[in-house]
Amino acid sequence: MVKKKEFIIFFLLFLLAIFIIYIYRDVTKAKNEIFDRIENYQIEQISSVLKNIEKDMVTSFDIKTPDDLISLFSDIDTRKKYEHIISLLLTSNVKYAYILHKDEKDRFRFLLDASQSDKAEFYQKFDVTSPEYEAIYKEKKPQLIKQHDVENLYLTYLYPILSNGNVVGIFSIDITTNIQKIILESIKPLETFFTVLIIFILLLMGMTITQIFHYFVTRKKIFTDPLTKTFNRNYLEEIAPMLNLKHYSLAMLDLDKFKAINDSYGHKAGDYILFRASMIFKESIRENDILIRYGGEEFILLINNRNNDNTNTDICERLRNNISNEIFKYDGNDIKIKVSIGIHKHPALEKNLQEAIKIADEMLYIAKKSGRNRVIIYDEKEHTKTSSSASSKDISYVKEALDEDRVICHFQPIYNHKNGEIFKYEALVRIVSKENIIISPMQFLPQLKHTNMHYKLTQRILLIIFEKFKYNQKTVSININFSDLINPDIEETIIKHLSENHHLASRITFEILESDEIDNVELFKQKINLLHSLKAKVSIDDFGSGYSNFRTIIDVEANFLKIDGSLIKNIDKNNKDFKVVKSIIHFASQSNMQTIAEFVHSKEVYEKLLLLDIDYMQGFYISEPKAFLVEKEELFK
Repeated sequence: MVKKKEFIIFFLLFLLAIFIIYIYRDVTKAKNEIFDRIENYQIEQISSVLKNIEKDMVTSFDIKTPDDLISLFSDIDTRKKYEHIISLLLTSNVKYAYILHKDEKDRFRFLLDASQSDKAEFYQKFDVTSPEYEAIYKEKKPQLIKQHDVENLYLTYLYPILSNGNVVGIFSIDITTNIQKIILESIKPLETFFTVLIIFILLLMGMTITQIFHYFVTRKKIFTDPLTKTFNRNYLEEIAPMLNLKHYSLAMLDLDKFKAINDSYGHKAGDYILFRASMIFKESIRENDILIRYGGEEFILLINNRNNDNTNTDICERLRNNISNEIFKYDGNDIKIKVSIGIHKHPALEKNLQEAIKIADEMLYIAKKSGRNRVIIYDEKEHTKTSSSASSKDISYVKEALDEDRVICHFQPIYNHKNGEIFKYEALVRIVSKENIIISPMQFLPQLKHTNMHYKLTQRILLIIFEKFKYNQKTVSININFSDLINPDIEETIIKHLSENHHLASRITFEILESDEIDNVELFKQKINLLHSLKAKVSIDDFGSGYSNFRTIIDVEANFLKIDGSLIKNIDKNNKDFKVVKSIIHFASQSNMQTIAEFVHSKEVYEKLLLLDIDYMQGFYISEPKAFLVEKEELFK
């Protein structure tokens, strides 16, 4: 609520606005009076001269009809005489002066042109655009055509040549007046007044800047999402310390296949869908519920359940149905969209809001994985949580980094020791903090496991790499989990980019963890075959880190085996590790797979590996990961 002091300030500002409008009206009135004064002065001077010329012409040459006037100015000497007389009107302000005549077809023609330049020929046609030229024949009195801007006044003065009460011709005089100095001189007495007024306004603004700006500009802008007009993440951070989670359930909402809308119809269509969907969200909830755009197409909904613990499910199902039943019309297209929802019914049981959000996001991930367009509710009796280390980054940290384009890749070369060339590069995800510090994946990846944010991060990495390697000749490896590989959105991204560019696909290797949780071997093989069909290569990563299903690895026909660093790092000291690595290399060779040793961190390890028939090596001894693609000359430094 705005305090009483703000009402007083508003009242003062209102009075000030009325006062300024009143002063502005007077200044405008004064300016117009200046224009009128200059205009009248010019017209009076010119009018008196034209009146004398008219009298001289009509009397001296007995002009009675328009034909008499034409006959008079047909004579060159007479025309030159009057051109000279009229030219005396020409000054720096008056540049054009002519006598015009309307013929029997109502066309205006020059009879005389006293201008010094761009002179018209006798009886040349004169194009008329203003009605005043016709009006002078009806009203038989002078007409004025005028317009002006801030500094200049433009006038065309039409004076009739009368004989026996009829108009036989027209004097047309064009006037241009520079009135800037006159205006400045006229308003000079007001300068002191406006100086005092400005000082008063500044003092008043100094009094109100903190409160008014805080209440009516800053807070609204900081806490409102400009597109959807819902609350934003800043608002969530603001209310989090004061929020009593005992009175709320927490839901994570995500529009299904939203990226496909952006890709198919454009980002303007996506923005429209987001805006309309947010309107439906707001119409589906109650006044005491809180809707927050959390980032991209994701929303957080805090559902007030003070009176009814089952309200959360009812509201989320109503919201889901309302979105499903809506047909979004954009640019002649009918667009249907669904929403997936994850709910944590009792977020107060968690140690903080971020932990509750993480769990709701896990439920959202399950809803997505289970086929989308559904509501999944977290049951704390059937789930356990793993705590994160103090130095780890939570899910909101990653979401914010994605929204602000602070997710990047570093690249570590994989070295071919046989020819001294770089075989390819491994892409490694990093986050750049707001303080411009590089955050390693160990600080944020473990917290993303089984969350919707994990596949969003994977998608972003894929897009970064596809774009970077699209037009060069380099080869790159990308780490991907089995859970990511079976995600429909990620699969769609891979197919879209690699099917359109087989040259890029042939230079991409997908590294899949050998220790990853593969609960459906047949599905795993299908996805590997899909990658092969796109001309991409497959590598089994961290081979030897856990129990190895050799039958599965042979069946998937991987191109590479990357031997786990735990077997490599002590190979120069541990003879058992040396023998295991030697066996893996032999197994890979018999299975038509090439081998890569990672964690080559010292000269001793490197030289020990040279004794084996390893194909490629990777590690800090050769080169650390860099934000750019290093060249072979930069290795071993």
